[in-house]
This record gives sequence, C-alpha cells and structure tokens, in this order.
Amino acid sequence: MIYIFWSKTVYAAFLIFLAYFLLLIFYYIVLGVMGLIESKRMARQKDEEDYSLAYFTTFDIPVSIIMPANNEEVWIADSVKSALNLNYPKFELIIVDDGSTDNTFSVLDKMLDLKPTEMVYIRHFKDGVTSNILRSQRYPNVTVIRKERGEKKAGAANAGMNIARYDYICALDADTILEQDSLLRVMAEVQKDPERIVGIGSYFGLSNGFKIKDGVIAEKRFPYQPIIAYQHLEYIRSFFGSRVGWSSLNAMPIVAGGFGVWRRDVLYELGGYSSEFTCEDLEFTFRVHKYIVDNKKPYRIVMLPFYVAWTDGPADIASLIRQRDRWQRVEIESVWKYRSIYLNPEYGNLAFLTFPYYVFYEVLGLFFEAASVIFVSIGWFLGVLEMRTFLAFLLLMVVTQAIFSLVSIFSFIRVQKIFPKRYTIYLIFLALVEFVCYRWIISAAKFSGTINYFRGIRAFDQYARAERSK
Repeated sequence: MIYIFWSKTVYAAFLIFLAYFLLLIFYYIVLGVMGLIESKRMARQKDEEDYSLAYFTTFDIPVSIIMPANNEEVWIADSVKSALNLNYPKFELIIVDDGSTDNTFSVLDKMLDLKPTEMVYIRHFKDGVTSNILRSQRYPNVTVIRKERGEKKAGAANAGMNIARYDYICALDADTILEQDSLLRVMAEVQKDPERIVGIGSYFGLSNGFKIKDGVIAEKRFPYQPIIAYQHLEYIRSFFGSRVGWSSLNAMPIVAGGFGVWRRDVLYELGGYSSEFTCEDLEFTFRVHKYIVDNKKPYRIVMLPFYVAWTDGPADIASLIRQRDRWQRVEIESVWKYRSIYLNPEYGNLAFLTFPYYVFYEVLGLFFEAASVIFVSIGWFLGVLEMRTFLAFLLLMVVTQAIFSLVSIFSFIRVQKIFPKRYTIYLIFLALVEFVCYRWIISAAKFSGTINYFRGIRAFDQYARAERSK
C-alpha cells in the first residue's frame, strides 16, 4: 500500500516537473525570438540615425548622473573620467562618497580639486547623514557629496538626487566604464517619446581583463577564465535573452542600477529608492509599474540592445556567491512585496509573463530543480521510472538550460559583433556543460540567499575587488 502511494506520488511529481521544464523551454525560445526581432528593429533604426548630428542640433535634454561610491579607490578615477569623457551636450556629475574607509575621497580630491560649498536644497529623498558638499574647481559640472555610511546604496543615490538639477537621473555604479556615446544613444530614444518613457536601460558587460587608460577602454580582452566567461554568458541571457523581449511588451522588471535612467518626476512622486530592501533597482522598477498602472497613466520602461557600459564582476567563486546571494534576497523581497501584481489583469504582460517567471524560476526555480532530481531518482529507485526515462529527464534538465543560452547567443551574434569568433565558440561550449558545473555554484548562492532572506538579512554585501588588469 505504501509502495503504491509513493509510486503514484512520484509519477505525479514527474509529470509536474516534466511540464515545468518543457514550459521553460517554450518560454525561452519565444522570448529569445522576440528579443531578436526587437533588437534587429532597433539596430536598423540606429543605423539610420546620426547621433553626431543630434549632438549639435536638436538635442536639449540635460541629465544628472549620480554615482554612489563606497571603498572604490581602485576604480573611481577611471569611472569618473569615463563619465567626463561622455559625448553629451549637457550633464552634471554628482559623486556620493558613501562613508568610504579607503582612499576613495583622496583620489577624488586629487583629480577634481574639491572645495566645500554652501548649497540650499530640500531633502525630499531619504539619504541618511550628509556631512559635506564640495565642488570641483577643475570641472564646473562635478559635485561630490560626503555622507556617513547608512541607508545602503539607495541612500547614497537619494543623496545625489536631493541636489540634482535636471529632469532625468542616470544612476551609475562607481566601477563602471561608459562607452562615449552611451548617454546620447539612450537619451535619443527618450526624446522620441518623453511623455511615456519613464525609465530606460541598456546592456552592460564585464570589464574584467580590459585594458583601461584614463577612463577609456584601450583594449577589450575577454578572459577565458570560466568564472568570468560564464558571467558574460549570463549577461547575454539576461539582457538579450529576456529583457529586450520583455521591453517590447512593456513588461521590463528591472532597470539595472549599474546604468539606468529615470525621469525625475517619477522618482519624486515615489520618494526615490528604498533602503528597506537589499538592493534598490529591482524593487523600484516593480514599484514604478504598480504606481503608474494604479494611477492609470500611459508609460513605457525600455531596454535597448546596445552596449553602453562595462562593469567589474566577481573574479572568484566566493565573491560570486556573495553577489548572487544578495541578488536572490532582493528578488524574494520584491516578489513578495508586489505579489498583488501576480496574474492581475490590470498589470497586463507584467502580470502574466514577467512576474510568473520571477516567481517560478528566479525565486522557486532552485527548489523545482532540486526536488525534480530527488523525486525522479526515487522513481527510478522504486522502479516507477525506467532507467532510460530517468536519464532522459536528466538530459531534459541539461537541455533546458542550454537552449536558453544557445538561443540567446544566436540572437546576440546576429546583432552584436562584440566577442571574437573563438570566444563565442567558447561560450557555446560553456553553455553545453553549464548544468554540470557552474549552475550548481549559482544554485548554492540562491540557496544561501533564500536562507539569509528568512534570517532577516537585508545588508548590501560588497564583494572584494580583484586586481586591475594592466
């Protein structure tokens, strides 16, 4: 009797897990194709546009760039220089030294020649304790805020927004190197539909291995170190395989904090970023969707298919797990906070396409995968499933992950010519073997993040920086 019960239970579980992975494959293919179509459309549009002409003629949207920095002495000089090198007619750069205990401020002072200034402003956004505001004597459009550590990165970004002068805010990480035309490309898209576009982002990749001089990328060297190469693969999947497709349906779940532009009035109405969450970007994007839909306003949140920036990524397993633990926590926090969106017709594609993906893959996917392996193994052990069925199911799990990667890579190389051919082949090889190696590192990080979420940990954990390439 017990055997019959377990046999039926295992078989039912097998069918559920089979449906789960087949549905994922279908979802990945459809989203990848949609991303390819949207990317090719935007690429054709880009070829028809003359950004240099826009710079000198019709372009008149000033932008406030906010760069929070905590213990970024290794990167801060090049990141600031890359922002100052932007091919953009009018912008201000506000750097927020968020309680750094290293030489971050000394580096800034040396390169910018900072002097204290008096400034009257309204503290609309929750920012923590600000100690000093300084102006650069060399660059009149650069301001530095010194504040005590607190309120996480959200508070540092809010501090910058409190004194920002312009109607569009570009959030930028302090380890990011910008392409010189990045802001021009992004804001050119905004200018086409300023009434509806409230947030916009674009691709950024890893700068690990790059040769960078004075904020300019002198040479793009892509490391074959698996821990770095797999992150390149993940970024392709995330930005190209998912977000561009979601963007075409106005169901974009995140404008990444590494590089993203928001309309200031939206930030103002929502009170800026929240420090109650582990990270700020995912939660804020969901909050914008909910607020605007609830108030029945027309809007778009856009993802562009162009590389605009390059950022430093974890260079070892411990740092990677620390980062992904943090990401997992904020995904759970945001999904739970905005659970009313789930399958709610008022929120359209976000409710039926994006949000379920976050629930069943990003948050619960780890447990589906682990439970499927356990139940299918029990089924084979009890004789409910034949050996060939058992092996076929394990192969399906491998294929599910590989298909997502291969569809994303194929779509990516049709539009982008970033990686050398040899490196692209290497990424394809890594995609085929990911399930037996790298995937379990990410699963361990997700499991750790889930445990830490239930432990109440909400800290913004910053991993140790690797040595810069020379």
